[in-house]
Amino acid sequence: MTKLIHQLEQYLRETIGITVVAQPWAESSGLPQYLRERYRFFRMDVLGTECVLMADIGEEEQTPAVISKHLDQVLSRGQFAAVYVRHAVTSYNRKRLIEQKVPFIVPGNQMYLPILGIDLREHLKRLREKKPVFSPSTQALILHILWRKETGAVTPAEIAHRLGYSPMTMTRAFDELETTGIGEHSVLGKERHLCFVETGKFLWEKVLPYLNTPVRKRLYVASSMQKGKGSLAGQSALARYTMLAEPKIQVIAFSADEWKVRLQQDKILKLTLPEPGSFEIELWKYAPAQFAKEGTVDRLSLYLSLKDNTDERVQSALDALLEGMEW
Repeated sequence: MTKLIHQLEQYLRETIGITVVAQPWAESSGLPQYLRERYRFFRMDVLGTECVLMADIGEEEQTPAVISKHLDQVLSRGQFAAVYVRHAVTSYNRKRLIEQKVPFIVPGNQMYLPILGIDLREHLKRLREKKPVFSPSTQALILHILWRKETGAVTPAEIAHRLGYSPMTMTRAFDELETTGIGEHSVLGKERHLCFVETGKFLWEKVLPYLNTPVRKRLYVASSMQKGKGSLAGQSALARYTMLAEPKIQVIAFSADEWKVRLQQDKILKLTLPEPGSFEIELWKYAPAQFAKEGTVDRLSLYLSLKDNTDERVQSALDALLEGMEW
């Protein structure tokens, strides 16, 4: 924790040219036990404003809504500014913190201090998640549940039949979900059952930290290729769902198996770099057509494929993409 605070002091010195010294905040002893377990508290003076730092020591990220409530509890203890501090924050939570006007500092990356008129939006290095990432088959299972709005219990054999996986693969998917505490698991006779108490947006936000981009590889091919059974993806799909302008190069997604069939059927010229009229091909870890709507990849998979894009136009469109969801 001392290292994090030293990094914060150095970050303020290098970015806005001020020298600050953070000291332990004595009044923190009066805070509820669960706050003292989750945070280490420090005070410092920034440009004449007294600030209390809430240094998050938890391994897993909290939701911005929870952080905001914790910050309000600290603010109720006196007249000062409270600032959330963490070593790294995902882009998804960063945007929500800013939307909720929660002051925060990620040393070495960014700070948002509206009370001081400071909003430095620097390059956000990717958070090295300690949480496991779901396998493609587990991710496909979750997406299937979300799109089907499934509330009843399912078995590995049943879900395997629906998605085209083997029962053994779905058994491993059940194992991953059980390990991470997602869903309610039970055994009736010799058969495992899984159901989800949370549905829709609540389930999505709970599983999001475990989900990964469905894109395994990207490549470019000449304009002579026809779209065929591929699904519109990437910024091409995002433009169809939102007000984002169409990209110059159309993006089409295939599963690895679908792409192998295309290579066998058509003469496809691969390109090192894109050229006018060419296509960008995304090879997905699961079949994009499983959840596609009218030839376009589904909103949730699309979000996952673009969530790490640093273009602010894309990030704004991704927010609109999720806002358009009918949970």
